[in-house]
Amino acid sequence: MTTETAWHALGAGALAAALPALPHWPFGSDLRMERISSGTTNVNWRMLSPDGIRFLKVPGLGADAFVDRQAAHEAAVVAATTGVGPAVLYFDAATGIEVSAFLDGYRSSGAGDLLSPEGMSEVMRLYRQLHGGELLSVTKTLFDMIDEHRAQIADTGRTLQPYQREVQERWQPIQERYVAAGLELVPGHNDPNPPNFMVKAGAPMMLIDFDYAANTDRYYELGAYLTILGIPADVRSALFARYAGAEPTEGQLARLYLSGVGTLVKWGHWALYNSVVRDIDFDYEKYGAGMLLGALTMLRSDECARAVAAL
Repeated sequence: MTTETAWHALGAGALAAALPALPHWPFGSDLRMERISSGTTNVNWRMLSPDGIRFLKVPGLGADAFVDRQAAHEAAVVAATTGVGPAVLYFDAATGIEVSAFLDGYRSSGAGDLLSPEGMSEVMRLYRQLHGGELLSVTKTLFDMIDEHRAQIADTGRTLQPYQREVQERWQPIQERYVAAGLELVPGHNDPNPPNFMVKAGAPMMLIDFDYAANTDRYYELGAYLTILGIPADVRSALFARYAGAEPTEGQLARLYLSGVGTLVKWGHWALYNSVVRDIDFDYEKYGAGMLLGALTMLRSDECARAVAAL
């Protein structure tokens, strides 16, 4: 029982019985599994054994089309070493199953947590700390991911709607100009979904779910956070200064803006592809439409034209 499909389909009892057969399994056979409902890429479990509670991640159906499990594991280890993420306790390369420390007392953040003054400061701290680490063995920038998702969608034979084609036509020359202007590669988490930021009163914010981690352009994660949360321009400047230790230049603000646009383009295409290949109860079609329509609004704006000119 080593295939992705077999593992992701197991119920609590069957999974608890199968896990001890994995190579070098260190947690014994007296296990009880409790499903954690959050997550759209993996099947997540709270794993209970006589000596404690741990978090177990099983790759979801179809996820390996865009997740490099070995790279994700490497990034999770790096994050744990630098204090950005929980300790990684076990990994099986054949199945992609990973066990990490359970963040006791923590909860997934919401928009309110990430928009509070303390939350914004913590996000900048996390990114500054993560981006200051050693580069990972895999590089996959925002632009690489957009190209990958476009190819994946084409392979499905899906027909794009006119507004979706317009997004692609407007974005492509911007991407080419951005890349030609040069990238600043840093180790990145690459998934700005709010539930990936874990919060606990009186404790530092933590990052989880490194499935999309790779070396990426410095401005992608910052631009993604600022755009998805709708943080206004004046606050963006102050937050970047907190991250970088200096006031942003016009060119840096342009990169933040365009990385935010690219974020909507990337995740919109990700959702379009997932709407075809995934079978979980999540409205990928609606999610993708929201992202791409938001991108189109930004791409048509005067602010976008000014940002391109400032590269």
